[in-house]
Amino acid sequence: MEENNITNQTNEVKQTKPAPQAKAKKKDNDKDTFADYKAEFKKIVWPTRIEVVKKTATVIVTSFIIGVIIFCMDTVFTAGYSAIIGLLG
Repeated sequence: MEENNITNQTNEVKQTKPAPQAKAKKKDNDKDTFADYKAEFKKIVWPTRIEVVKKTATVIVTSFIIGVIIFCMDTVFTAGYSAIIGLLG
C-alpha cells in the first residue's frame, strides 16, 4: 500500500503509517468476540426447577383470573345490551 503524505501549515511533510490489513484485524476481533460471548454465557444464572414451576403456576393462575374477569364483564355487557335492545324494540 502507498504511504500517505500530509503537509501541515509549516510545509513540513509528515509520513503516516500504512493501514493494517483488514483481514488480520477481523480475525482478532472474531476471537475477542467469541471470548466475550463465552464470558457472558458463564454469567447466566439458570432458574431451578422449583422456581420454574412456581412461575409457571403464577402465570396459569393469573391467566385464569383475568379470563374470569373478562367473562364476567362480557356477560354483564351482553345482558345490559340485551336489556337496552329489549326496551327499545
